[in-house]
Amino acid sequence: MTSSSLQLGSSKPPSTKVSLLARLRRGADATSWRTFVELYTPLIYRFCRRRELQDADAQDVTQKVMARVYIAISKFTYDARRGHFRNWLGVIAAREIYRHQQLERRPGQRGGHHHDELSEQTPGPPEGDWFEEFNSHVLAVALQRIRGDFDDITWRAFDWTWLQSLKPQAAAERLNRPPEWVYKARFRVLKRLRAEVEFLAEDAANLQRPG
Repeated sequence: MTSSSLQLGSSKPPSTKVSLLARLRRGADATSWRTFVELYTPLIYRFCRRRELQDADAQDVTQKVMARVYIAISKFTYDARRGHFRNWLGVIAAREIYRHQQLERRPGQRGGHHHDELSEQTPGPPEGDWFEEFNSHVLAVALQRIRGDFDDITWRAFDWTWLQSLKPQAAAERLNRPPEWVYKARFRVLKRLRAEVEFLAEDAANLQRPG
């Protein structure tokens, strides 16, 4: 898994445990919206580029996606059972890409372009790879945000046994620690990681080892 270069402020979630999305739904304060934009802009941009948009077009579509999210987020209804935020954001991105491609094919018809309503009832995106990329991106950012909360040896125990799938016994020998310590260290980091992912993206917290 590739690491993210994003820097999104403090890695510690708010003491109230209110997620980023919940804060935005209540009313987009500047700090929460800036975090959201910094988190999801690279993901949307890559999604555009994979669909063969040129750099300038991908940037333009990404900005339109963010504008639509800003307007619609207060109406969004979260449903953890459906992984609903990932669906919702993916649909907005896919539709903006489609609109752009249709306009490029029909020059001179921009005035007649129809903008359909986006709501919490919007179905999931057609591209199956969207979910994998979404989860990988959020996980990479969450890992970066929590890294500073742990000392090097604790992080190595987690990195080797969870990210790199090294056997805990082997990690214990390398770290000169008992296996029980390695299990506890990994558990501490995973608990913190899960909280961070839940803060960033509510419905992406079913953590899986990166492939």
